[in-house]
Amino acid sequence: MEATRALAELIKAGDRNAVDRLLVWISQKKFESEVILGLNIIEAFNLGAYFAFDEVWNSVNAASHLSDWLMKANFAQADRLFPFRYAYAPPKRAELPEAVRRSFSAFNGVPQMFHSRLSHLEEQSGLPFCKRWQHEWEWLQAGEFRNQGNPSYFFQGDRKITGQFDFADRETYVSAYLRTLSFAASEWGLPHSIAEQHSRAALTLNRGLAGVAPVDRPGWSDGILLGERDPKSVASAIWAAASSSAAPGQMLAALRAVEVGETGYAVFEFDVVTGSAAALASPDEPDDCRWSYLANPARYEGGFYSSPDIGFKLKPRRLCGNAITLDVGRALVDLVPHVYLPSPHADQPRSEVACLESGIEMQAGGSPIAFWEHWYSDWEPACPREAQNLVGYKTTVKRDFVEAFCGVNSLKTAVWCSVKSGTRQYRYSEFQDREKGFWIDI
Repeated sequence: MEATRALAELIKAGDRNAVDRLLVWISQKKFESEVILGLNIIEAFNLGAYFAFDEVWNSVNAASHLSDWLMKANFAQADRLFPFRYAYAPPKRAELPEAVRRSFSAFNGVPQMFHSRLSHLEEQSGLPFCKRWQHEWEWLQAGEFRNQGNPSYFFQGDRKITGQFDFADRETYVSAYLRTLSFAASEWGLPHSIAEQHSRAALTLNRGLAGVAPVDRPGWSDGILLGERDPKSVASAIWAAASSSAAPGQMLAALRAVEVGETGYAVFEFDVVTGSAAALASPDEPDDCRWSYLANPARYEGGFYSSPDIGFKLKPRRLCGNAITLDVGRALVDLVPHVYLPSPHADQPRSEVACLESGIEMQAGGSPIAFWEHWYSDWEPACPREAQNLVGYKTTVKRDFVEAFCGVNSLKTAVWCSVKSGTRQYRYSEFQDREKGFWIDI
């Protein structure tokens, strides 16, 4: 992310050398998914105006449905790109050592979405998409063998540790996935539009999200490991400190603070909840809010799909929910589940999302009503599985918007906090985990 953002800034500043070097890099790639790594920078940072279509088209030596979609999305001249350019393996099996052949695994360091999409196509068509995936993978390995990644000792010694580790042969899996779609479109009659849709799972970046940079970690999110302290007292202090930093006329609506150390971790997640006074008096956890899908399937911008009115039940509901897009980009799959914005059920059916460098803004009628920003608690490749990842965030909402929404629907507000924490005596021992949820005073 840091490298792509820096490269995009050079290109926007008029550095022709940066443009040329990116084109040379793309032209040297033989794997379809690695071509995407370069082309996706042009898409994610809206750099089409800095390139000539012909020079980009001539640099692609491993075309796919996805590379063509990226060019069509950024160059008007790319309206007549022909699928015969897509490569896929011959019918016979590749000559490979049996040990290499047996190492194929759809779950070893490969994002599961590729297996899920091919399994779905297989169920719908009755055709062996997953076997074809392995067939394409074997031919890629036969042509350019890449050693399978060896997971860090974290995974061997502590199954409760997870993280983002790149594996040496991951791009063979992703390229084989793209080639499987090419084969299916050419030989099995899969519509090219469907192949293109599924190819977007191999995007690495998403326009909008790619340009949202993390802010400095707030001081109040440091030193929140519980130890022997009361979770509710620590949570109240975190909420009060975060609320005090809200701008005039704004109120805190959602918050996540996480800290991980060698012998402990703590994750605090807060949500402003709306409901009747009786419902908010209940000790039960509020309902999860439905995910809200952005209408543009591959860009984090614009409006939402229309969703049915889910009504207001007695059980309280979170004011904010996940705002997601269908094709996130592999480099951003850990970030997008934490983008919390007011849900369309909160009387904003025509709201839109705009991405800024400092965060994500939600607008209604052209006026901002909410703002989301994020930070990282540390720069580490691994963390306890219960913590999911090290993303911290906060969402602020216009106070008069919340008050008007509650007034019209005769609702009250309260804050629900969920706390996950763990401690251990030594860095190599198992965490003793605990989880708790409670209401805190605003």
